[in-house]
Amino acid sequence: MILVIDIGNTSIKMAVMDQGNIYKVLRTDNKSFESLIQKTIKQYPAIEEAAICNVGSFPEELMELLRTTFKTVFEVNNSIKLPFNNHYQSLTLGNDRIALVAGALSTASKNNALLVIDAGTCVTYDYVDEKENYFGGAISPGLRLRYESLHNFTANLPLLHSEHVTDIIGNTTQTSIHSGVVNGLSQEIKGVIKQYKKSNKNLEVFITGGDSELLIKQLKNRFFATPFLMLHGIHYLYLFNKNL
Repeated sequence: MILVIDIGNTSIKMAVMDQGNIYKVLRTDNKSFESLIQKTIKQYPAIEEAAICNVGSFPEELMELLRTTFKTVFEVNNSIKLPFNNHYQSLTLGNDRIALVAGALSTASKNNALLVIDAGTCVTYDYVDEKENYFGGAISPGLRLRYESLHNFTANLPLLHSEHVTDIIGNTTQTSIHSGVVNGLSQEIKGVIKQYKKSNKNLEVFITGGDSELLIKQLKNRFFATPFLMLHGIHYLYLFNKNL
């Protein structure tokens, strides 16, 4: 049994896992992290190891807490062994993108190209061909960043929170913003999928992230909606490196 930890830009998600099965998912932040770790250990005393993917602001003292609490702490980073051939030209491939691609590969059909879309603070697109070669993808602003940009860089537009849009035509300032932001991002995602499918007829598309549920309502493409893709990816990377 292992505790899998996803430290994102806005929150921390944890899962108690065993043999690929998720028993419990928890959400917390830096302030409540230590107390939740202690509660989780009491509830699941069989947990002896932790696997972590960090892309947020995680204090070193909390990292040290993990090292002293568990026998092994596995960290996703650019130095670990990967279950795909990495052709990314930059050395700064994000830990989250590594874990998401691994999560998709752990569940995808063999010999199919993959497109992994993570709709969070940023929207990331990651492409893997049918021979498990990873080449990169794209990064664009997520819903929250788009709403904030309209508010912060204009004099009169209000700061709104995302919501489902039923019409392309906004008849007020608020509905116009919602249409522009939500419909704009959903059309972007549709366009990216369409581009990739031109050269990949058997493309498998995975969508995950905090805003994926809302965006799915706007999209009509066939894809795998997987809210725990990151957690499965971290766990898969842990097993892949452990068994080498």
